[in-house]
Amino acid sequence: MYIGNPWDGSGLAHLLWEVVANALDEHLAGHCDRIVIEVGEDGAISVEDNGRGIRVDEIDGVSFAERALTSFHTGPTLDGHAPHEHIGTRGVGLFVVCALSEWLELQVSRDGRRYGQRFERGLAVSMLRESGVADTAGTRIVFAPDPQIFSDTGLDPGPVLARLREMACLFPRLTLAFKDRRAHVFHEPEGLAAYVRASDAFLGAEPLTDTFVCTSSDESILVEVAALWCRSPGTSLDSFANVMRTTDGGTHVDGLLRGLVSGVRQALPDACRGRHRADIERVLTSGLRAVVCVRLDDPEYGRPTKDRLSSPSVSAVVERCIALPFAAYLQAEPALLARLAGGLRGDAEGS
Repeated sequence: MYIGNPWDGSGLAHLLWEVVANALDEHLAGHCDRIVIEVGEDGAISVEDNGRGIRVDEIDGVSFAERALTSFHTGPTLDGHAPHEHIGTRGVGLFVVCALSEWLELQVSRDGRRYGQRFERGLAVSMLRESGVADTAGTRIVFAPDPQIFSDTGLDPGPVLARLREMACLFPRLTLAFKDRRAHVFHEPEGLAAYVRASDAFLGAEPLTDTFVCTSSDESILVEVAALWCRSPGTSLDSFANVMRTTDGGTHVDGLLRGLVSGVRQALPDACRGRHRADIERVLTSGLRAVVCVRLDDPEYGRPTKDRLSSPSVSAVVERCIALPFAAYLQAEPALLARLAGGLRGDAEGS
């Protein structure tokens, strides 16, 4: 109900992402640029950020930190803060992590002081105590998954590393580190451009172009696109809405294709005259490797699994954001421009 399958490793990973999401909110608010995940020899998992530190003020005699770890909340966050991102389909918060852990230890550095508290299976077994002076700020949560809940309490690093690599591209100003018996550090200042070049669909393919990169915003929607073309055929389109991978695409992918087609029409008006969008799109997507990410408030999805974005305004916003930049990009890519012109002429002759 809360975390999914407790037997195949996905539920355990969901606990980790709930804690990471808490740290990611600090990054989104401009107070954190590094998140470190570490798996200890005993299997305990720690997540540490250099944000402001979780609140320690009291509410009705109980600290905010303890409430966050022991009380279920019905809204996206306990205190209603924004911006906020879920990493996963449920977004149940720290409360469930604490409840499904054999033990959990909270360490907070905030406003020049250090604090700590311990929990066992969802219950506080100590008070939140101040422990001295702090010269840094941040939150560290260490938890041991409950063996009575999880058939295997050993975190599989493979899916974690893959997800962190994705997130490094989605948040180019954030550094994510993962340590088990090795140390893995992800930092991609080139953002989605690095994602496209590292994608499985691109590896081994000979590039025809430099990477097209566009970052723009309209109607409070941030649009980020990276694309390149290879000499080999085939098409690969990856998409994200906020942090969620949308495996079935949606309105942002439709907007990407419309924007690229609009850019081709502007760059090659004669070749495109009388051509339908589908004709141009077929020629345009041959060899295309691309990724589009949109960030927006209250995204709408076509399914509960959130694998398809359905927010209706997104398509037009993405199209407007990338059409002109893509037309300008084509003027600097003569090989691609010639391929498109030749493909459109061939279509016209064939028809």
